[in-house]
Amino acid sequence: MIKVYTSYFYQVRNMRPDCLAFSTAISDPKWFHDHTGDKAYKFIDKNGVLNGLRAEPFVPRLDLPPQSMCSGREGCTHLAADLPWYCDFLLEYYKHLTKLDPQDIERRFRKVQADWEEFLDHSIEPTFILLVHEAPTNLCSERVMLQRWLKENGFEGEEWYEGKYS
Repeated sequence: MIKVYTSYFYQVRNMRPDCLAFSTAISDPKWFHDHTGDKAYKFIDKNGVLNGLRAEPFVPRLDLPPQSMCSGREGCTHLAADLPWYCDFLLEYYKHLTKLDPQDIERRFRKVQADWEEFLDHSIEPTFILLVHEAPTNLCSERVMLQRWLKENGFEGEEWYEGKYS
């Protein structure tokens, strides 16, 4: 299996051209699609990093039961007890992840890698990264369940940050 890391959108500014970072968010930051408003729009930033990739299988489904949707940090008893993995939303999100086929996910990543290599006209050893909005210090994040699913399926699931893999 390939290595897939997690990180947050802020770190995109620190990535290299071999980093293929995919949004897992329902809504991406506007700059991630060069302020076009088009979720399919991709562009190369000043550091040579491809922006605008989305990992749709990892995006939380909007058809979760209303009682399972996150209502925010304020008043969250799970977060106050330092137990975000008991959050109804995160548990439902994890159930969604368990339905994903790890081999299909790897094929999807490899397809993007092949397309990027064709564009660059040379081979790369990519660093695959799944992006969330929240920083690693914020326990109220899909990151917890993403990392769990990645590890359970042989992808590693560590946190990526500037300098860690240079």
